[in-house]
Amino acid sequence: MHPAEALWVRQHPSDGYPIGVLPVPEPISGLAFFPGGYGLWGMKQGCPLPAFPVGGVMVLGHDFHSETGYAESRRLGGERLTLPTWSNLLKLFESAGVVPEHCFFTNLYMGLRAGTATTGVFPGANDAKFVSHCQAFLLEQLRVQRPALLLTLGVHVPPVIGVLSPELAPWVAGRGLRHLDAVGPVQTGVTFRDVVDFQTTAVALIHPSLRHASLRHRRYGGAIGANAELAMLRDGLLAAATSVS
Repeated sequence: MHPAEALWVRQHPSDGYPIGVLPVPEPISGLAFFPGGYGLWGMKQGCPLPAFPVGGVMVLGHDFHSETGYAESRRLGGERLTLPTWSNLLKLFESAGVVPEHCFFTNLYMGLRAGTATTGVFPGANDAKFVSHCQAFLLEQLRVQRPALLLTLGVHVPPVIGVLSPELAPWVAGRGLRHLDAVGPVQTGVTFRDVVDFQTTAVALIHPSLRHASLRHRRYGGAIGANAELAMLRDGLLAAATSVS
């Protein structure tokens, strides 16, 4: 079984989803962040899944979408590249030299938001058992992909994954972009509990859907705004390449 298919089968919590969260009925056939789809670039309906990018880049968002958004993407056969998340992310990747084919696009929280809402804290984020399941499943994804570079999207993800890694502990102590920039949005030599013989480079990025509203807050190595985020991504790529070589 393809690694992305095997992960998709294992994503669901054994004791069900919390109130406000629904399981994804089936993977979208085209391009879509996991678990809405398989999280792989180059998906084509009726064709074999692209190669799983072991040792590549994990792009870790907050959650996939609402049930309404999922249904629309499923009807279209994939997520639209004109959506702010995709269009802004791909522009940044092109500027920094990130190759989409080398990425696994996934999310911290499994499931769908019931209804139409797509912003704010995920409904299951206050359910300790569900959060624990999603953290454990993230570790499973890391064991399967073993990414050289981990890119988090938005301010909600860093503190939740920070408790899984001693090197990312500073990300837990505060909230928001200013805090991340103060303690270091680029972390190297990052290890995760229960992921044996593995380390990665982690970079905390703005969520692409909020990019234009949030860029003015970014600070990194004397750079501001878009230049700061581009510099941190390039530094992350360089550190990842150095650790692999």
